[in-house]
Amino acid sequence: MNGDRPSEEKPYRRLETQTLLQQIAFTGGLEALEASENGNLAWVTSGFPVEIPIAMNVGVVYPEQAGAIIGAQKIGPEVCSYAEDLGYSQELCSYARASIGSTEKPDEVPMGALPTPQILLACNNICGTVLRWYDAIAEMTGATVFLLDTPPIEAEQLPHHQEYVRKGVQRLIQFLEDKFSKPLQDERLAEVADLSSKAIGLWTRSLEACQKKPSPLNCADRFLTMAPVVSSRGTEQCVDFYETLLAEVDDRVSEGLGAVRDEKIRLLWDNIPMWYTLRFFNLLASRGVVFPADTYTHAWSGSIEGVDTSSIIDGIVEIYSNVYLNKGLDAKVDKMCQLIKDYDLDGFIMFSVRSCKRYSLGQMVSKELVTERTGVPGVIIEGDMVDSRVYNEAQIETRVDALLEMLM
Repeated sequence: MNGDRPSEEKPYRRLETQTLLQQIAFTGGLEALEASENGNLAWVTSGFPVEIPIAMNVGVVYPEQAGAIIGAQKIGPEVCSYAEDLGYSQELCSYARASIGSTEKPDEVPMGALPTPQILLACNNICGTVLRWYDAIAEMTGATVFLLDTPPIEAEQLPHHQEYVRKGVQRLIQFLEDKFSKPLQDERLAEVADLSSKAIGLWTRSLEACQKKPSPLNCADRFLTMAPVVSSRGTEQCVDFYETLLAEVDDRVSEGLGAVRDEKIRLLWDNIPMWYTLRFFNLLASRGVVFPADTYTHAWSGSIEGVDTSSIIDGIVEIYSNVYLNKGLDAKVDKMCQLIKDYDLDGFIMFSVRSCKRYSLGQMVSKELVTERTGVPGVIIEGDMVDSRVYNEAQIETRVDALLEMLM
């Protein structure tokens, strides 16, 4: 395998499967451009039930994913400033600022500007910002906004709550049917839901393989390879990708190869990564630090089961209402504690993302509760996912060093 090449001296092993991502991104870009030209492109939020528009052959793209690419290209501050020049605060979600900024000046954003949408599909299970963000894009593009409202859940989802969301899903179907003058075919929805479930199942198995020691995947690996399950679940291409990824992960496990060559410390990562410096994880790999689990990539799990339309709709209501960010603080603490237990982790790092209030709210309290329940230490570092202007490398290094000194 590539990981055994004598010439490779890096402390981490690069996934061969990552090379397929460029092909998927290129194909997706062409399909989105064609959909826009044909008048049936939707921008969708990351927590939206994308299986429904895909089943109706509506093209879909994800502004958050475009924001991650802008961050990785290290042009986040520049693109975000275009939105700030329009009057938007630097405290606003940097995904939103990157999206608004790239829409304002598309020629200034290589590989990050999305084709013009005809509709904007938002679900507020991830945050409340998405509606106003999409309202702004609607004013700039003339696209129509549809909001699927999923009220936050504190404990179990109540029957009246399920019925409310179910009616929202039914309105979504009617909206798409009216907009594009074609009905949703039950057989096609069942096919897409099955492909979505298969892809998520393969992805989940790849994540669970990281319970092994050494862990076959590190944080950076998962942050990159999560792209298809977010943007193209429900397609054959997505299933093919995760079959390839799982095969490589299983090979690593069977051969006893870890993502980090000399695994010493296993940590949990909480929150979105800083896309402009994923090398953060590779630098820690040189000290034997691996992240077998994180709350971000584990959020894309839970498949839509069922063979008839009614049960698929029930699955959509269940899955998309119960996403990680649509629950209260107790559920987040429970999730972190469970991951620490299942993956036998030594500690955790919580990334307080300045412009993502929904994800970062309550981390000071969560940190204390997780340590109290698990006995493992943690640290909070600060920054942003796209806008590197608020990233203080020296401060972060000091805090992470203090945590590692406790674990060495």
